[in-house]
Amino acid sequence: IRFFFECNGTRSLMTEAEVLTNLEGIAKKINQVDPDILMLQEADVDSKRVAFINNVQWLLDHTEMNYAAYASHWKADYIPSDGIGRVNSGTAILSRFPLSEATRIALPVKNSTLDGLTAYFHLKRNLLRTKVAVPGEDNFVVVATHTVAFDNEGSKKTQIDRFVEEL
Repeated sequence: IRFFFECNGTRSLMTEAEVLTNLEGIAKKINQVDPDILMLQEADVDSKRVAFINNVQWLLDHTEMNYAAYASHWKADYIPSDGIGRVNSGTAILSRFPLSEATRIALPVKNSTLDGLTAYFHLKRNLLRTKVAVPGEDNFVVVATHTVAFDNEGSKKTQIDRFVEEL
């Protein structure tokens, strides 16, 4: 669907049927490609906009992925605009192999002009870092992120530089 804040659409909520149809398509592709590790952006775990369907758990239940780590980047009990309501959306790492030491690392925002109230409801970008017990490999680490999309202040470069530093 064309969401209001990214695609010039008018909708902010999906029906349960729409969410399940989309997840089924994603699971079909995951099962077709058969990856060992998968990184996701904008995975919702407790959000009204996806009919409160936990995307991460649903994918674990419908693919060969066995483990997941999650880091929220947009979390609020209630977003008062556009009917969004409760939201918990973030970055996820799914794996066939056990994960350990998952860590959420906050990313900097350069010269933010957001007032305190707006900042409370705004996205808090981050890195998700976790160790993966890949057979035959020592200290295999995966780092996933979802940097700012619209950037007039230089935050994207600052966030990418932090990502590179972590790698």
